[in-house]
Formats: sequence, C-alpha cells, structure tokens
Amino acid sequence: MSEDLLKFLSLAGVWTGGLGLAAFLALFWVLRGAPVGQAVYEEDDADAPRGGYRDRVVAAVAVGLMLIAVGAYLAVSKGVAWSVPAFVLGFGVVFALVVINQRFRHGSPTLRRTVDLSTAALNAALFAGVLIVLNVIAFRYGGRALDLTRERAYSLSTLSLNQVRSLSRPVTFTMFYGRSGVALQQRDRVDQLLEMLKAANPAKIKIDTVDPYRDLPRYEALVKRVPAVDVTQGGGVVVDYGDGETTETEVVRNADLFDLPRAARFDPETEKFATAFKGEDALTTALIRLREAKKSKVVFTTGHREPSINDLETGRSGLGVWRSRLAATGSEVLAVNLLTNDLPDDAALVIVAGPQTPFKPEEVAKLKAFADRKKPLLMLLGDVEETGLEDFLGGFQVSLGRGFIVEPRLNYRNNPTAILVPIANGRHPIMEPLVNELVVLNRAAPLMLLPSPGQASKTPLPVVEVLLRTSKDSWDEPDLKTARGHKGPDNLSGPLNVGLAVFDRPPPEEGKQGTPRLVVFSSRYMADNAVLQLSPVNLDLLMNALSWLRGKAELGGIPAKTHVAMTLTADPVVRARLVLVPTVMAVLLILTLGVTTYLARRA
Repeated sequence: MSEDLLKFLSLAGVWTGGLGLAAFLALFWVLRGAPVGQAVYEEDDADAPRGGYRDRVVAAVAVGLMLIAVGAYLAVSKGVAWSVPAFVLGFGVVFALVVINQRFRHGSPTLRRTVDLSTAALNAALFAGVLIVLNVIAFRYGGRALDLTRERAYSLSTLSLNQVRSLSRPVTFTMFYGRSGVALQQRDRVDQLLEMLKAANPAKIKIDTVDPYRDLPRYEALVKRVPAVDVTQGGGVVVDYGDGETTETEVVRNADLFDLPRAARFDPETEKFATAFKGEDALTTALIRLREAKKSKVVFTTGHREPSINDLETGRSGLGVWRSRLAATGSEVLAVNLLTNDLPDDAALVIVAGPQTPFKPEEVAKLKAFADRKKPLLMLLGDVEETGLEDFLGGFQVSLGRGFIVEPRLNYRNNPTAILVPIANGRHPIMEPLVNELVVLNRAAPLMLLPSPGQASKTPLPVVEVLLRTSKDSWDEPDLKTARGHKGPDNLSGPLNVGLAVFDRPPPEEGKQGTPRLVVFSSRYMADNAVLQLSPVNLDLLMNALSWLRGKAELGGIPAKTHVAMTLTADPVVRARLVLVPTVMAVLLILTLGVTTYLARRA
C-alpha cells in the first residue's frame, strides 16, 4: 500500500493537479473574500445578487485567470500554437463575466472586487503579451540591432560587411585589456564591435578574451605566440587570419581603437569630454592587410605638377590622405616620373591624379604599354588646356572636353563651379554602396563617349559605362580663364558626364562583365586633402573605383565611421538644481492632486 502511494505521489500530474487546485482555492478566496464553506457577511445591499450566483461568478473568473496562466506556460514550453485555445477561452470567460457583472459593482462588494481585480489582471496580461510578442518578433525576425545614432556608430559599414562575408579562411579576434576604469569601458565597446563582426559570418569568426591578471597562463601563452602583446599598453585585439602554421597575425592596440583628445583627458574642470571610437576602421583595415599577404603596388605618376602624395596637411591640395588610406588597406604606394623611370613590372595599378602640364609622347607610350598588358588605370583629369592623353583616352572611346562645368542649382555654398553630383547609378559595383550620397567635384570638365567607327573593328571595342552625371541645369564653359562662366547658345547643356568606367567587352557566351580597364573622373581636385575633408564620400568613391579596377569589388564600401561620444559636466550648484527642482516639483504635484481630490469629495 505504501509503495502504491509513493508511486502515485511521484507522478508529475498529481503534483500539477494539486498545485492547480491549491491555486484555484487561493484565487477563489481572494476574489470572494472568504474561503469555501464560509459565509460572506458584507453582502447586505438589496441590489446584490444571491450568494450562489456570486460564488459561481467568482469560480468562473478564477478558472478563466488560471487558463490565462496555463496559456502562458504552454506558450513558453510547447509553442504559441498550443497556447491559443487556453488564452482564447480564459480571456473570453473573464472578459464576458466582467462585462456582465459591471451592473453589480455598487451593490456587491464581492463582485466589485472580482471585476476590479479581473480588469487589472486582463490589462496586465495583455500588456505582458504585447511585450512578449514584440520580443519574439525582434529576436526571431529582427536580423540586426536597431541603430538610432546619427553617425550609424552601431552598424557595420559595407566595407566591413564585404570583408567579413567574403572570408575564405577562419579569423580569431582575441581581446586583452587593462584594469583601469577607462580600459574596462573600452572593453565593452570593443566587445560589442566584435560581436557585430561575428554575427555577419559566425562560421568563420571566433572571439576569445584573455584577462592578463586573472588568466595568467593563457596570457603568457598569448605573449609567447605574439610577443607584441607584451609591449601593448592598455589592451588591444589580436587578429589571427587562418589556422595552423599558415596563420598570419596582427595586433591592434587600444590606442588605435580609441582617440581621446589630449586637452580633455586629464582636465577635471573641462565642460566637455569627447572620445572617438575608431575600432571598426582599425580592425577592418588590419583584416585587409592580413588578407593582402603580398602588398600590391599602386603607382602615382609625377612630373606634371601633380599634388604631392606625401602632403598630409588638411586644407591643401596634397594627396596624403588618399595615400594613407591606400597604405592602411595593404597597398604599397609609389610615385614614378615616367620621363626618367619605367613603371614597375609588378605594378598593380597606375593613378594619374591632377596633372597640370601635358604628358610627353614617351610617357604616353609607357602608359599604353601598361594598359596593353590589361593593367588598369585611374585618372583624375580636367581644368587644363590639354593633357597629352587625348589619343590614349580615345583608344578607350573616351574624350575629355575643354573647360569646366557650371552648376547653378546643385552646388556647394553657391559656388557654381563646385558641383554636387548625386550618386544614382546603383547597378555598378563602384556606385552600389554609395547610392544617394553626394560627390563634390570642383571645376569638372565634361566627358564624352566617342562614336563607334563606321567599319567593323578587328578587336572588340570596350564598353563604357557612365558613373556620374550632372543635372540638366548645368552647362559647359569652354573658357578656362573665366571665373564663373555664362551660358550661351554654343555651350554644351546638361546632363553632362563627369565619371566613366571602361571594361573589355566580354564574349556573349560568358554573360558576365569583362576585365576592368579604366576609370576617369573629370575633376583633378576631387582627391585633394581639402576636398576629402569636406566630402569623405569622395574618398569612398575613389577606393571603390580602385577595388573594382583590381578585380576586388568586395573590398568596396563606406569606410568605418568615427563615433564621437560627448559627456557634459556641470558645476555643483547647477547639478544640485537639476536634482532638486524636479524632485520639489514632483512632491508639489502629488500634494496638489491629493488636496484637490479631498476637496472634490467633500463638496
């Protein structure tokens, strides 16, 4: 007998039924005001219904509320579909009884208590249900976190996404950090960035964390494997590209991830403390450098009064900012004078940026020989009488017009020669990540597509695609000596081409784009430091063009943005007022409401 009893009591259904019965009796007691079998003595109003009716209503409401609780349990354990019948039945019973018994609220304290508690329970259940449904939808179908910051600081750029999604080898990010308060705050931000990178390609990316103070054996092993970790102050991230003996490693310091203004670091009286997070830029460029095991050579031509690639001064016409970006993404940047030197045999790409004097025939011959080997070129031309490259461009069915374009409507700060060109061509890989952005082109010249020759050519003609085009209100001013220009009947009217991409015509059976050969932009100023400071989109566009020309369109995208977080401080008096005024106002409001309610009831 005892064994049968123990076996019976060990059944989960018995305990579930017992707990359910106990919950029903407790809920019945709370709603009725007295336990089962005990009379309720407060029902003395003539309008109050009979005791049997009241007890049946209370019991039905208790069952309905328990069905709602059972529905919540089924939703968590079995799924939403299993919970629907219990929810519908429970809500239906309770809601119907609340509506029916509203008329007894003033005559029956029991039903008044039942109606009020049931209404509150329904509202709470509905509110909780809405929150649960929204959370389920967000976690199951959200895809990514919401980013409401102006700088899109908590979203990965297209450059980072393309890099991560195109990984062919595994990547491990190992984060190590210091013990200071600043280091711990920085750790949270870096950890968030690493999680976003992993979410973009969880199959290829792994995240590890090493505490140099609590996990000494692992930290010593990391230092033995990567000695640069031991001399890195404040923490950082070790990026391992690949696995086994072929692993390539780079250390990104916290000093490269964060930029703290020196003036605000140690000044306790400062009214503004700004910190900039550059982590995505640093980690993405480190990943690019590791993937580019052999640095590709990018050659800038010189000797025609081009801007210096070593000039980093902002506000000037140097190309140092562009050169730094190229170096950061794994390129070896060279400057070559074609009159005295030949192009390196292993040069991956040649850039002609802003020449002011014409190229000599022997220089053009070297460029042509480079192009004949199917090597790509990027040219920033315009605002000169002649470039010496007319015949060279003609071989690609392209012609550079004379003069500069005037844009009376879409320009920068009412300067009609500093035109703003919207990026609308999202079909081309160069332009796709930058759709709806604006490019600044100063004194740009028109680019024309040359007509095809009348007779059949022995070699297929290249394909020329328009990248950038001005508005219909623009026109071309052929006189370079004029400052602003005036539209006449002989001027070319917009829209005018200011950016072209040229690629080989592929055989029809291949069905894909041919080999990239040339990209031309008709403003020789578009890569100047001053312009890039004004319009970072120009740099994005140039980097995308270089990636496409090298056959690596997946490297294109918007570079990581710098997020600036600002903390404002107040003196003690202002801080006390900020705390005291809302507190006093809240207390006065509560007292006023209380007095008003008391006087209204007394009236």
